[in-house]
Amino acid sequence: MIFYYSLSEINEACKFIFENSNGKIILFEGDLGSGKTTLIKNLCYELGSIDNVSSPTFPILNIYDNKKNKIYHADLYRVENIKDLNEIGFFDIVNTNDWLFVEWPKKIIDLIDKPFSIVNIDIEDDNMRKIELKTNEF
Repeated sequence: MIFYYSLSEINEACKFIFENSNGKIILFEGDLGSGKTTLIKNLCYELGSIDNVSSPTFPILNIYDNKKNKIYHADLYRVENIKDLNEIGFFDIVNTNDWLFVEWPKKIIDLIDKPFSIVNIDIEDDNMRKIELKTNEF
C-alpha cells in the first residue's frame, strides 16, 4: 500500500498507518532525514501521548506514556549487536501489548515472531514523502 503526504498532511499519514497496520509493532525504514522521527512523533501524539517525543539515537530507546499503555520508540542505527538490545530488554518489549516503533530495524527484523508492519519512507521532494506500508503474517 502506498500513500503520499506533505508535512501539512502528516495526520492523514498517521491515520493511513494505523488503519493498515496489522499490529502494534511498526518498523520504519528510510534514508537519514526522510522523516521517520517526525512521523513517529505524530503517531505518538495521535495515540494520546503528551510526552516530549524525540529521537532515541543515543539512548537507543525512549518510552512515552498514554492513558492506556506505554509507547516504545527505538532507534537501532547505532546498535552493533543483539547483546545491546538484550541489555535494554528490547525483546521483552516486543512481547508486550504496548506500541513499539522502531527506526533502522534491519538488524532485528528476522528476530520478531509477532505480526508487524514495515513503513518505508521515500523523499519525493522537499515537501512530499511517499510511504510504502507492508505487513507480515504469522
